[in-house]
Amino acid sequence: MNPARFSAAARQERTERLRRDRAAAQALRVAFPAVQHLRLELKFESTTSSTPTLQSHVLHPPARAFFEFPCPYADCDGQFDLTSAVKAALADPAHQATGVLECSGLRVRDYASKRPCQLHLLYTVTATYHSDTEHAG
Repeated sequence: MNPARFSAAARQERTERLRRDRAAAQALRVAFPAVQHLRLELKFESTTSSTPTLQSHVLHPPARAFFEFPCPYADCDGQFDLTSAVKAALADPAHQATGVLECSGLRVRDYASKRPCQLHLLYTVTATYHSDTEHAG
């Protein structure tokens, strides 16, 4: 089997699964009624010269409470699951969680060696609650 074709099929399958799972997830307002919005800052670090750009996601109450993101490398079949990071932020008195995840997906160029992608995701998840007074004054 052609590694590029396998990887393309794996990426398409992952994309379809993520889409189905996101569609099946509860709305943020149902899963976490007290949350006004969640901010997910995703910074990537790589040993290669082409490091993906920073991503920022702000999820409001109608958004799906789904926190899995595909690896930003187009030729990688990996993903990052921030579900536990979101739960940690919600449980934290400061309403924030930070950490690092490593992509364990396979990139087309490394398919034969089975070497994982190893892209590092440095994340910050911040929850803002309805009762938080951001603009007090």
